[in-house]
Amino acid sequence: MKDQARLRSELRPHGVVSAACHSCFLLEACGGIQPERSLLNCFDLNCCGQGGECGRVCAYNPDFMRRLEEVGGLRFDDLRPVVQRRAELPRYVPVIDHRLGRHDVLHYPAVALNTYRVIRVKGNKYRTLSESPEHIRAAFGIAKDTRIILRGTARDPFLERYWQYGERDDAAGQLAALGVTLTIAPNFSHVLNVPRTEHLYNRKRQLRCIEEMVEAGLNVAPYLSAVVPGDWDFWREYLGDNGTISYVAKEFQTGDRSPTQGRKSIDALASLQNSLGRKLHPLIIGGAQFVEYVAARFEAFTLIDSAPFVKTNRRRRFAISPGKHPWRESWTLIGQGLDHILDDNVSRYASWIEQRISFERSRIANSREGGSSSSSRSGLTTARAV
Repeated sequence: MKDQARLRSELRPHGVVSAACHSCFLLEACGGIQPERSLLNCFDLNCCGQGGECGRVCAYNPDFMRRLEEVGGLRFDDLRPVVQRRAELPRYVPVIDHRLGRHDVLHYPAVALNTYRVIRVKGNKYRTLSESPEHIRAAFGIAKDTRIILRGTARDPFLERYWQYGERDDAAGQLAALGVTLTIAPNFSHVLNVPRTEHLYNRKRQLRCIEEMVEAGLNVAPYLSAVVPGDWDFWREYLGDNGTISYVAKEFQTGDRSPTQGRKSIDALASLQNSLGRKLHPLIIGGAQFVEYVAARFEAFTLIDSAPFVKTNRRRRFAISPGKHPWRESWTLIGQGLDHILDDNVSRYASWIEQRISFERSRIANSREGGSSSSSRSGLTTARAV
């Protein structure tokens, strides 16, 4: 096992809260860590001892108090209520990153736009690409009646830029003016090998952003960042206090990309739904490989990924047939747009997702009724189509 993989394995929950956590002043907010070496706390395991040079949000960092003041401390009993509105979402939502190579608009019930492509720094000001719903749809080549989800998940530099400029330049207000249907909150990092104070700080940052977005009129789906059971306990309490929230987001492109960790997160989501006693509607970002696993646990969910868009720009067409790669090479004439390929790819890919869900639920129903669950999967290849 490689060093980084071994480290991740050691730091992931092993079922026993570290003995050193029980005397920590942050135990109630944190819930404690459960590493393989269960006698050590997060500072013993993850503090670099460099006195702040690492830039982490750590009690041994001289900048620690300023970072706490920045988010109003690491307490979570003073949060404002959140009201989430219902939204009509299809089972599959494609990510659209730009309009390059297309001459027409995409007609589809809903698309996802990268929040940090919609709003950017221009001349030291954080500004949206346009100031009206019509212009933003034209900029990305989507139809006027297409609903928009802003996908707030991204790499750290984009998230940090939003945090740096968002409040000052009223990013939430600018985004609200675009008439979007749903906004996924920023997923500030929860990497394993840092003190838990950094996780709590990033959790509080997301919650502050959610409050600003809701106040501006946006319909917000929280991103459920979680690396230890205490994080899931927090989200259980948070969703319990905010009974209108059903849309919640989770991405499966980084740590949860692996089958083992991805299924654990989906199981945790299902446990969360069961303990709340109400149905959740997960927004599964980049998790096409888990469609069957999610379909078995949630009545409603939405998959968001960029596969059809990315493959279209490489002139690949989606076509499922046994024993063959699902993305076939294609070509266009000089000057010809990619619209017909994108339309076809989105439609076929969405149908493929629906077929996989239908097959899995039929299999489960047959199994419960005592019928055979070994039907052939002809034409429903579930290998990753990316």
